[in-house]
Amino acid sequence: MATSAVVGALACQVDSYLRNFETSVVRCRQIAISTLSKPGKKAALPTTPPDVVQERYYEVELKDTILFPEGGGQPSDHGVIATLDEEFPVLAIRRELLTALHRVSKPIEPNTPVKLEVNWKRRFDHMQQHSGQHLISAILDQMQVPTLAWNLGEKISYIELPRKLTDEEVLDVEERCNDVIRQGLDIWVEVPDKDLVNKDKLPDDYDAQRGVLRVVHIGGLDANPCCGTHLKNTREMGSIALLHQLPIRGSNSRLHFLIGERVRAYARESNNLTRTLNSRLSCQTDEIEAKISRLESQLRDSLKREKLWMADVVKSDSARVKEDLKAEKKAYVYRGDVVGLDYYNSLVAEIGPLEPNSGVAILACGAGKNGGALLVIGDGADKVASKIREEGIIKGLKGGGKGAKWQGKVTQWEKGEVESLKSFFDRLEA
Repeated sequence: MATSAVVGALACQVDSYLRNFETSVVRCRQIAISTLSKPGKKAALPTTPPDVVQERYYEVELKDTILFPEGGGQPSDHGVIATLDEEFPVLAIRRELLTALHRVSKPIEPNTPVKLEVNWKRRFDHMQQHSGQHLISAILDQMQVPTLAWNLGEKISYIELPRKLTDEEVLDVEERCNDVIRQGLDIWVEVPDKDLVNKDKLPDDYDAQRGVLRVVHIGGLDANPCCGTHLKNTREMGSIALLHQLPIRGSNSRLHFLIGERVRAYARESNNLTRTLNSRLSCQTDEIEAKISRLESQLRDSLKREKLWMADVVKSDSARVKEDLKAEKKAYVYRGDVVGLDYYNSLVAEIGPLEPNSGVAILACGAGKNGGALLVIGDGADKVASKIREEGIIKGLKGGGKGAKWQGKVTQWEKGEVESLKSFFDRLEA
């Protein structure tokens, strides 16, 4: 039976710059992956557990591969497996012990000759980020700040450190990293005697005796065991930008970074955002912070005024509700300028507890696609709400309650529903 190259000696690890490759299928097996279905529009309740769906895929083992399996903090490559008749997009590659397995949507027969093509843009990006992470960690090691973990994100990556760096330290590390990039140090992979390799960070299921242990060197600056794909020279990193830090797990800190093309992409996105803010705020870049501070101050003043206004309106509406309940045993309030329940909760508090046989009040708010809320209080509030739902007066109504209080959310007020609710109230028998 044919055998495949072991992880550690895959073609992508021997030469990370290979973009195309010819090989053959060793074996193919069907797998099932369980996923949670997304709740549909007709879900009964938000608490209803989603269905577990099993999706069928195939895992293909190749004699050798230029598609890197996920490992060492580096995500798997994307690419294509092509036969003479068909192309199979590779959805993921994973390592199982010493074997790389390629996930595809259809089976490929064993012994089939195939051609591989790697998504080079993604691969080179991963090489820049991974080699750059080694460089950042090497500089931090010189400062006695070890790297505890790292993550290669889709846009921004991070390394986890045992403490937060000062702003001065971050700038120093960034400058030293970029100085090494400008020096153009060679990056190469060594496969030394296994007894000379630190095995502390090897995955528990990796067979160190049968496998290949690689050490990645950055000039004479750094040497670290690693299974990932790497650049040939530090100049290919382009540049390194160290960003913000976030606290994690006690005193630990995550230092976020960008390398290579990501730095340029981030600069473009930041410039576009800045230009948008310039336009929206009608100010120059150096005025943005001051302009936002003024807007925040104005917002706080507006919220204070709104609270005073709401307090006056609550008193007025509560008095009207009390009068209508006393006179007609029913009351109705609708406000299209209010969205949430905060206003009506204040209104209910102002009305106070209703005595038995005081009647029922329907309180509604919101308008159009913004939705709103419905609150029913008083005698048989739950029964009144049930009638509203049974008659389909408000289609996007969800909520609950029993006895003297029922409250619900209106996901959207459709045309004519406010009028229908008022008509329902008018014909409601007190």
